[in-house]
Amino acid sequence: MKRLLPSIIIFFVLFIIYFVVGTNYTLKPKWTLDYHNLLSQSLINFQLDIPNPPTTYDLAYFGGKWYTTWGIIPALILIPLQYIRGQFVPTFYLSILFSSMNVVLMYFLLLRIKREFLRKMSFFAICIFLLLFAFGTTQFYVGTLGSVWHVDQITTSFLGTLGIFIVFRKKRKFIHYLISMIFLSATLLGRPTNVLLSILPITLYVCDPSVKAMLTLLNKKKAVFARQVILLCLPFLFFSSIFFLFNYVRFNNPLEYGFNYIHETEHLQRLREKNGPFSIRNIPRNLWYMLLEVPSLNFEEKIDLHFNLKGNSIFFLTPPLLAIFLASPVMKRWKKIKFNPYISSLWITSIITLIPSLMHHSSGWMQFGYRYSLDVNVLLLLLSVFGMKGKVNILYIAGTLFAMALYMVGIAKLM
Repeated sequence: MKRLLPSIIIFFVLFIIYFVVGTNYTLKPKWTLDYHNLLSQSLINFQLDIPNPPTTYDLAYFGGKWYTTWGIIPALILIPLQYIRGQFVPTFYLSILFSSMNVVLMYFLLLRIKREFLRKMSFFAICIFLLLFAFGTTQFYVGTLGSVWHVDQITTSFLGTLGIFIVFRKKRKFIHYLISMIFLSATLLGRPTNVLLSILPITLYVCDPSVKAMLTLLNKKKAVFARQVILLCLPFLFFSSIFFLFNYVRFNNPLEYGFNYIHETEHLQRLREKNGPFSIRNIPRNLWYMLLEVPSLNFEEKIDLHFNLKGNSIFFLTPPLLAIFLASPVMKRWKKIKFNPYISSLWITSIITLIPSLMHHSSGWMQFGYRYSLDVNVLLLLLSVFGMKGKVNILYIAGTLFAMALYMVGIAKLM
């Protein structure tokens, strides 16, 4: 129980702070744009559409019916809660619940990093890394707004963090890979891009010495390897089948998620009609918003922060993330150059997972920061930790405080 006490304290402190900030210090949860409760009611009635929605913004219209362009994970979570309360549940509570649990998982992950990878990492450094993750990254923004887009992201992000937590360790068994694949494959039912996080357990599995040994031994061992590969594919095949069936029932096309029929702003509609919902032509624009777009300060009447609602540089808003470039996937050992399997897997997974979001016709408007980076937020934080070798200097601490202050200001302006 004593071991769990710090994590319990972290959870409740985070929950309270997120609740206070998310309610704009009024302590009264606001009702924002919410389709998840409506979808829950539809699922209870064995329907996938939303009959007579109060507004149709960001819904997809097909065959005379309105459908969501999000997954069903939040709606599934809300079903038992609706039965308990006998009414709709503000999705804001889902947001702060799962964002708080996300931080607790990160705390456990940092403890493991210290124990297995960076033994010299101090408890003070762990606190700084955790503060940065909780209050200085898009985790803070997405976790406290509670609107329909953010709830879908943060609930799915929790599954992604859980999958990463289970597999990112030195002493891995097959069960770790399998459970990780189950949680990461399940993200297809929430925010589908997160399924690409399964590249992490796959790359770690390929680099596992015991797996390499199986491939070099007798045919009996190779048969064990083949069975393991099949078992690891099963979660992905299972949730992919549900995902494609979900699309087919709604749009008569297993590959259609609703973006071709979405009801959105004229600006986004023009972009979608010009390049399509997903196109490599959208990458330069989205990369700019993610990496280079910088907020400005207005000094006319009072000091005021002006930021682009289409996105802002993650490196400006969270300067300590620049430390990821110190995390080299290459290491020298006995005058030979080798790839560090852990850092390499983090880099590969981060880059590939971001590609679909960068190809999307929308950058995530309206927002503070670049909310699609939440998909790889945990991986970037880990790369930052490895880049700093588990240590924090005055620059890193100052950058953390700067990031926390900026996110407080940005979130307040969006309330």
